[in-house]
Amino acid sequence: MPNQQNDQRDLWQVLWQLFLDFVNASANAANPANPAHANASASAKALMEQTAATLRALDDNALMQFVNSSKVDNRMHAAVCVTAAMTQLLPDRPGVYFAAGLACQLAGNHEAAIPFYRQAGRLNARYPNLRNNLAVALAFDDPMNAESAALLNAEVAENPQSRQAWTNLARLRPTDLDLKRLIHANERALELGPHDPPTLNNYSMMLKERQHWEEATHMAQEACKYSDPSDAVSRFNLSLLQLVQGDFANGWVGHELRWLGARELKSGRPKFQKPEWRNEPIAGRTLLVWGEQGMGDLMQFSRYIPLLAERVHREGGQLVWNSFPQMGNLLVRSFHGHYDLFSVGGPVDRLPPYDIEISLLSLPLLFNTRVETIPGPTGYLSPDPVMAASWRQRLSGERRLKVGLTWTGNLSHQRNPFRRVGLDAFARHFAGLGKDVAFYSLQPGMNADVEAVRKTGFEMADFSAEWKTFDDTAAFVSELDLVISVCTSAAHLVGALGKRAWVLLDVNPHWVWMLNRRDSPWYPNTTLYRQKEFRQWEPVLEEVAADLTALAKEHKAQ
Repeated sequence: MPNQQNDQRDLWQVLWQLFLDFVNASANAANPANPAHANASASAKALMEQTAATLRALDDNALMQFVNSSKVDNRMHAAVCVTAAMTQLLPDRPGVYFAAGLACQLAGNHEAAIPFYRQAGRLNARYPNLRNNLAVALAFDDPMNAESAALLNAEVAENPQSRQAWTNLARLRPTDLDLKRLIHANERALELGPHDPPTLNNYSMMLKERQHWEEATHMAQEACKYSDPSDAVSRFNLSLLQLVQGDFANGWVGHELRWLGARELKSGRPKFQKPEWRNEPIAGRTLLVWGEQGMGDLMQFSRYIPLLAERVHREGGQLVWNSFPQMGNLLVRSFHGHYDLFSVGGPVDRLPPYDIEISLLSLPLLFNTRVETIPGPTGYLSPDPVMAASWRQRLSGERRLKVGLTWTGNLSHQRNPFRRVGLDAFARHFAGLGKDVAFYSLQPGMNADVEAVRKTGFEMADFSAEWKTFDDTAAFVSELDLVISVCTSAAHLVGALGKRAWVLLDVNPHWVWMLNRRDSPWYPNTTLYRQKEFRQWEPVLEEVAADLTALAKEHKAQ
């Protein structure tokens, strides 16, 4: 048994030797011809007792160091198993339950950590860092969790020097209506940890909400300076700041860390059976390009397919494209003749044959894209001509300006509480335009919102129940005069179709929309309306309503 002072250093070796002994005992038990067979049961029992004694001998400090070292050594699954087993051996020790929760959390399973932390709290409600870690676990999938906020507030009230608690309080919540709480928490955390990477990273993100972009970039660079080289979160967040400010040269490089640094991609990059393409010659091989993340990302970056196909075919290779079934035939039609084979959905092990693979969102780096070299043309997606003609006929009696509305993005997206406007807000500002403007919902599944504004007298048509895919939506949108949208997939669809769109952006926009410009280099027919103050949509809506009034008058005069 190892010296207790060296438990944290030697525990992995001890556990490995115990495992080897167990394998040997199992082999003896399974082989009657082995002389040790008769004593196999006794040997196995002794081995189990030795294992239990080894684990019981660990103090809390050694156990925490064991869990933390497992993260570095990429052995978190084993740490989860060991600490969970220890809760059975030592059910009265709060530190063991805390270690089990910490192991789950470091392994990325915050939900599994919660019951371990709760049991630790039952045994010792003041166990160090317990409230902080439980708060993080509760808020991971539910940023609005009231218990999480209460735990952190209680922690800083009792331990005002707790940097970790202040750092966790320094994250934007969907319930924040202004930035006072966020600024205070960030400033306090920075006082306590001026060189702490998560603290610096949080401070940078707070500055983005305040639109202090140069200072935000500096703090993100400081987070990278003081962080471990393997810290993808800080480097990915820096890349988003670089991209939104037009620094594509550096931004694309850091953007490749998204699978490790982006919370939305916590499941990690898909594990393919063939290697990732690293821009080497393709001759004689088949390249698989695949879509990732959301529908808007897919539509935005599908513009790279012709460029990629030209390269692949010029070098004597073939191109296979795997995409999302929600697109219907939109991509198949729009890029026909560029790919050699198109497939949709399916698990990684059932993809068409290929030799190498690359994600669609890695193509800007490969093609060294700059703002001035973003590939076109303006309208690179093509609606179904038959479906479009059908909608043209159905809407032919409408003489008013035809305007589609999108008022919310994906309800589960962490930024949606700040991006969404709400149909009721549109209805209030556009209420007097019904004589000259016909409004249409572009939000499938939002019937309740539509019915609510109709009851207030706001006239709005809704054909969204007829659309099963983005191809169906594209055909309808192609017959409208304008789409007014928040930052969501509809904005990308309209832009990629080359149609006129007005997109409403919050103070901290998705990097695609960049900063301080009314137009978009990605979508030339898109006009951007930007918030000037955090969560203040009223001035934006007033500006949009005024411009819509003017456009409707122009349309009427034609």
